[in-house]
Amino acid sequence: MSPQENVALITVYAANKYRGAWQSTLQNAEHSSLNVSLIKRDDSSNYRGQGYIYEVNAGKNLQTRYTLQGDGSGQKIFLYQGERYLGIATVEQIVRFLNKINCDAEISHLQKKVTIGGSSSSNASATDDSKNDAQTNKSDIPGDVGIFTVPANYRGVWYSNDSKMELMAHSMIVNGDKTQLHHQASNFSEKQRQSRDIQDKTMHIAAANMTNINGFSGIFIAGWCQSAGEKTVYALHQEKGQPVLLEIGTAGGLHDVMWRSPQLAKKYAHTKFTDLRKLGGIELN
Repeated sequence: MSPQENVALITVYAANKYRGAWQSTLQNAEHSSLNVSLIKRDDSSNYRGQGYIYEVNAGKNLQTRYTLQGDGSGQKIFLYQGERYLGIATVEQIVRFLNKINCDAEISHLQKKVTIGGSSSSNASATDDSKNDAQTNKSDIPGDVGIFTVPANYRGVWYSNDSKMELMAHSMIVNGDKTQLHHQASNFSEKQRQSRDIQDKTMHIAAANMTNINGFSGIFIAGWCQSAGEKTVYALHQEKGQPVLLEIGTAGGLHDVMWRSPQLAKKYAHTKFTDLRKLGGIELN
C-alpha cells in the first residue's frame, strides 16, 4: 500500500466514524489537494502512539491529526481533532469498517490528491512494508517489476478451521511464515526459474497478480520460480451474510473457505455451500 493510499484510508474512516472536522476535511478535499504535514511532538505532548504527529488538511487547517503505534494489520492508529482524542483503530479494523460501507472508489479517487510534506513519504504510511527502491519499488531479484499491492478489502486476518492467514499491504503470513508479494515480468525465463541462486534468494517472495478463475476474481499467487504444479487464487466472496476468502487451486477445486473470525470458521467448517459446487474440491466431500 502506498503512503497516499494509507492517508486516504485513514481520512475516509475518520470522516465516517467521527464526522465533524474530519468530515469537513474530506469534503474540502473535493476541491483541493489533501496534504499531510509531519509535526514533531514535544515533551509536554499528550498524544498517544509513537513518532510524528500527522496533520491532514485540505485547504483549511482543521487540526485533523493521527499518530501511529506498531506495524502490520495490528498497527494502532490514534485519531485526534487538535489535541482532543477521538478514538483508536487498528489497520484491520479500519479495513473492515470501510468494507461495510463500500468506499473503494472514494479511496481510489482521494489517494490521487494526497501530497506529503515535511519528511519522507514513507513515514505517513500505516503499513509501509516495502524497503526497496522508493521510486520503482523493485528489488534486484531477476524478473521483479515491483511490489504487488493487496486490495484493501482483502487485508486482515482470515481463519479456516485449522489454520489462519494474514494479508497485508504487500505481503502475506500463513501459519507464521511471511512471504513478500511482487509482480513478475512476463519474460522471466525457465532458465532463470531453474537457477539455484535465484531460488535461494526468493524463498520468501511470491509472484502475485489479480486474475479470474471459474467466475471468481481474486489474487493469483505462485512461488517465484514455480513453473509446474498447482498455484493458488484467493477470491473474496460472501456466505451466510459474511465476507469469506476462497482458496481455489488453479488445477481445479476449492481448497478452503476462510472467515474473519475463528468462531465463524469453526461454526461453518463442514457446511456445504451450493453456490460453490461448481468449483469442486472440498465442496464435494
